[in-house]
Amino acid sequence: MVSRVIDPKGADSSGIYRRPRLALKLKRFEDLPSLLSKPKSYPTPIRMVGADYSQTRCVGGDGGTTVDTSALDRILEFGETTVRAQAGVRVSTLVKALAERGQELPLTPEMGQISLGAMAVSTLPQPSYAEGMAQMSSCISEVKLITPQGKQMTVTDRERDLMRVLRSSFGLLGIVHEVVVRVRPLTPVKIDYQVMTLKEFTSRYPKLISAPGAIRLHVSPFHDRITIERRTLDESAEINRSGIWQIKKSVMRNVLPAFGSTVGSVLAAPGLRNAVLSGMHRALGGGAKGVMMYAHEWMRDMPKEAWKARHTYSLWAFPQADYPNVVSGYFNFCKSYYKQHRYRGNVVSGASRLHQDRGSLFSASYSGPMFTLEPSSSGEQGWDDFLIDYNEFASSKGGTPTFNQTRALQPEHVAKSFGERAKLFRALRQRTDPVNRLRNSYFEYLLG
Repeated sequence: MVSRVIDPKGADSSGIYRRPRLALKLKRFEDLPSLLSKPKSYPTPIRMVGADYSQTRCVGGDGGTTVDTSALDRILEFGETTVRAQAGVRVSTLVKALAERGQELPLTPEMGQISLGAMAVSTLPQPSYAEGMAQMSSCISEVKLITPQGKQMTVTDRERDLMRVLRSSFGLLGIVHEVVVRVRPLTPVKIDYQVMTLKEFTSRYPKLISAPGAIRLHVSPFHDRITIERRTLDESAEINRSGIWQIKKSVMRNVLPAFGSTVGSVLAAPGLRNAVLSGMHRALGGGAKGVMMYAHEWMRDMPKEAWKARHTYSLWAFPQADYPNVVSGYFNFCKSYYKQHRYRGNVVSGASRLHQDRGSLFSASYSGPMFTLEPSSSGEQGWDDFLIDYNEFASSKGGTPTFNQTRALQPEHVAKSFGERAKLFRALRQRTDPVNRLRNSYFEYLLG
């Protein structure tokens, strides 16, 4: 292991304060038992850091030890239905390697800078195609980890209840160093766009959710626009590399993700900013239908320094049945907040349809099908205050947060959303790690 002492008052590159006393770069997973058994040399809490793209302080060091796993970067074995890899491998690296073999993950995120270790133990909801798999951790069929007592442990999906807990344990029950991930044959995806007003979205909603495919939304409250992006698997399709496809790909990969940086930093004048917003919606709505591509082609490689992405967001999920009312309330909330505080987000809000997925204890769609709503920002002044009020709005609408993607989360939000599941996890964590070797102040505050 390579270690360095860092300034406990300093923030990391993402702008989120970690405050560890000691930062390590792990070279071999065999060093983990020794690390865990020496609290004087490696102070508590010990928190693992993958690509460091969480939106919260879930890996905060709190005067303890943070461990960088990026050197555990080997893909160990390719199979017909699974792939085995170390925890530090980035999802983008794995996805590209699979594509060369004619394979892909069952779910492909838009951001590739996620480590497999983080993917295995955190809730990362994704636009889903069918019931049973709506978050990245559900792609994991086996984990190898080191317990807080320094013992090696292997858990497979045959141990259903234990795997369900591990998939949302956030490193609190042990340190994952190797995973097995499900894969499937590479399949073309047909992508269609529609742009609707809120009224149109509400009236067409039953038909929208009854049709097959994954759904991603781009929501603009101040322009009364909701762009519906439907993704449908089509095994018989041929990929068309037409000019239209290139335009759509550019919009998906570049315009939408980087929108806040462009609008917030370059187009300071409100009138010009509004014109660009309207123009983007026209571009999305006026193109051809049935764009074909592979899932790995919409994945973005973000900068190694997280702050350079200048894109942050906060995620809540809401019951599918009542979602039009939630969106209507969100439109009103944003307009009212702007009127009172003169603040509005400078990035189009995202949203995804999640089928029911009970593969993780803290799955955002554990209780049934959901839609997320994800206000986004380039981190401009006023964003943090906006989220405090947005969280109250989301909680009042029956929303479910995540521990790694919902900023400014409070214990009452957790208790309301997860109830007995939170109590079950707390009891299990206390039995597994009675000396709190892996627990930081963030999870102590939210879960006890």
